[in-house]
Amino acid sequence: MAGTIAAWRALDDSRDRAEFYRMWLAGYSAAFIHSKSFETMGPRQHARVEELRQWLLAGTRHGREIDELVRTGGSRFEDFERALLPLGAESGTLEDTLRILADFYMKKHKLMQWVKKQMAYPFFTALFACIIAPLQLLLFGHERGYFMIAGSGIAGILFGAGSIVGTVAARYGRKPPLVRVRMARGLATAIEAGLPLGRAIRLAAEASASPEVRAFVGEKSEQQLTGGAIATTLAGCPHLTLDFIAVLKTSELTGDFRAIARLAELYEDGFK
Repeated sequence: MAGTIAAWRALDDSRDRAEFYRMWLAGYSAAFIHSKSFETMGPRQHARVEELRQWLLAGTRHGREIDELVRTGGSRFEDFERALLPLGAESGTLEDTLRILADFYMKKHKLMQWVKKQMAYPFFTALFACIIAPLQLLLFGHERGYFMIAGSGIAGILFGAGSIVGTVAARYGRKPPLVRVRMARGLATAIEAGLPLGRAIRLAAEASASPEVRAFVGEKSEQQLTGGAIATTLAGCPHLTLDFIAVLKTSELTGDFRAIARLAELYEDGFK
């Protein structure tokens, strides 16, 4: 049961990361030194985010730089964080970087909320099936058999739901509309942060969480990713529709990549 709760809470990682970056941004804007910001915000509820805070707090107290802490922080940081935080720290645009990360993770959290709603129906359907399916045993007087079968089924779901939650979340997350949302959001975020084009495309592919998209981009050389138009590079990419490619083409022509973020919002509105 504890594993189930932990797996369910793991889906809220993005919300806690968004809150972490907003609080860091508030401290940074108030001219706090980094260690003061991490200390003032206090412990974070999510274990992974708290581990991240403790790592940064201990490091900055000992005078280590943010870019060094990110590079040596291992799995505490996701790919987006590893790319954006050192860039912001080294270029003097950390305030913008913290805002971008806070917005990115908040949007990601909203997407996961939709995924959780979709997961709730099959989960409770399975629980009710465990109660209803063996009802004939109860009707014919086999109470003990009924409670053994129904109880075993419910216990199996509850104690095995940790892996079920992760599997179902991954399955929903790989649906093409959700892949396009994350791809658009990741691409807009990376470009807004000023990352090189090749790096931005690779990060967006990682953010898509789609094995097909990752494989497609992974097969591209650095010259292919940086030497041509984004729309041309991603033409034929799995799950990316003609309207997605058309918006990319328009964004490149106008130089306004905010259109990609607006496209992500339109996709998200389609799930409400």
